[in-house]
Amino acid sequence: MIKLALKDLKLFFADKRAMLLTFAVPIALITLFAFSFGGAGQKKGESRPTIIVIADADKTVASKNVIAQIDSLKEFNVSLTSVDTAENLVKKGDEAAVLVFHKGFSDSLKAGSKPPIEFEYDASKEAEVGILQGALTGQLMGIIGGGSMAKNTLSKFDDEYPNMDSLSRARIHEQILKGFSGGDTKQQSESFIKSTPLIAEEENSPGLIHAVAGTAIMMLLFSVVGMGASLLDEKQEGTLKKLLYSPIRPNSIMFGKMIYANLISIFQLAVMFIFAKVFFGLDIFPHLLQLILMIIATAYACSSFGMLIASFAKSRQQVQGMSTLIVLVMSCLGGSMIPSFAMPLFMQKMSVFTVNYWGIQGFYDIFWRMLPINDTTFLSRIVVLLLIGTALNFIALQMFKKNVLKIA
Repeated sequence: MIKLALKDLKLFFADKRAMLLTFAVPIALITLFAFSFGGAGQKKGESRPTIIVIADADKTVASKNVIAQIDSLKEFNVSLTSVDTAENLVKKGDEAAVLVFHKGFSDSLKAGSKPPIEFEYDASKEAEVGILQGALTGQLMGIIGGGSMAKNTLSKFDDEYPNMDSLSRARIHEQILKGFSGGDTKQQSESFIKSTPLIAEEENSPGLIHAVAGTAIMMLLFSVVGMGASLLDEKQEGTLKKLLYSPIRPNSIMFGKMIYANLISIFQLAVMFIFAKVFFGLDIFPHLLQLILMIIATAYACSSFGMLIASFAKSRQQVQGMSTLIVLVMSCLGGSMIPSFAMPLFMQKMSVFTVNYWGIQGFYDIFWRMLPINDTTFLSRIVVLLLIGTALNFIALQMFKKNVLKIA
């Protein structure tokens, strides 16, 4: 029994590639999850500033002063823009929320009334927005409320109760100032700043969209790798050698595999969305043309990835090992496994190099943001996916000639 175990251990350690992948896959995932959720790479007590988009429609000394105070806080970095531009960024999915200082802000401070500040957000990013709104509201109440509003409230109170004893007056003053300093309840905070969803949940749930799009793309990547690996099977079985002796050009063999992988990929994605429609009520018919276009572009990019992996590898075992590691890392970075907002900034930037990111954002454009087919943001996702697919197919073709066509 022990000898059998030792024999298997020797075989395991003899296969260097298999041994490496056994440890590389969990190490890669642990590293990604640690950076995403554990704050790895940051010093204790250190946190990166949150970028907050602010639109100043009031454009007075008072509004500029408040914005400058927000920008001076270590928790925030202010990105100042116009109201229309800021709202468009939220609607297109480029930003989660925008803080708008409406006209009359300065006058409201002088009058001691509620300031016309509005927090406009994308409801699909509820978790990210909730954290941002909570932190921002408390700071604003301290900046604005600690000034003229607090003084005005104290003055009104003193005028209404002129005969109150000094000890009671001091205690009530303390409670009033505490409320304006950000130690207020959630209900008071919400009444301080108006919250308005620019994109609200109407037809499709953002959770359902993400579950369908993210999972479908991740599983498709695993599937297309197997389709590409059929080239290696044909080489090992001798079928490829027979094809090369036929009048068929070598490039035609690769193109045939590409067409096959594309058709199966399109069919697989279509079935996933039809399933979501039938069993979960995903409303696909009002957006059918955009959906077809996005499915074709996503399938093209994913299938090219499968061809690329197969063209680099020398055996099906190598394909399986490399694909598992690469697909899991891509899915993690691209948003299939972890929401993008939860990642560190450098990981969010890396996500744009994955098929998952562009595919998921494209499906959000269709089902959540309701972008028309001629919208530049939606079309940009299509173009990027087609460019990724074309580039990977070109590399795969070159590697196919170099590696797969070698016949001993």
